[in-house]
Amino acid sequence: MPHPRIKTTVQRLGDVVVIHLKGRLARGEGCSHLSDVVLKQADAGMIVLNLSEVERIDAWGLGVLLRLRERARSQGVAFKLMNSVDQVRRLLQLTKLDRVFEFCSVRDLLCLMYSDAGSPAEAVVA
Repeated sequence: MPHPRIKTTVQRLGDVVVIHLKGRLARGEGCSHLSDVVLKQADAGMIVLNLSEVERIDAWGLGVLLRLRERARSQGVAFKLMNSVDQVRRLLQLTKLDRVFEFCSVRDLLCLMYSDAGSPAEAVVA
């Protein structure tokens, strides 16, 4: 039986790209799909991954997040996480990756949306 892919919705707010994730970020469950979606955002100034509907992340998924962060940083793109659920937040704390990743609050995102109110937001399901 094939593993379900993580579902992504891409939302553009000016040069900020918010990628909403739904599902599990685990080996064989969409990590390569997420990488493809993030790498297509080469023109972004900031990429924010919304983890509010991520059920689980395993070590493979953490590795993917770290590689995506490093790739973004090497291209001068800010890379942030937001809305991690309790289980994901605890995993990030346990692995001390909460000190490595930058986080974006809903308030921060609303400020970005407000400051970019002149240009419409676009959403694309990928």
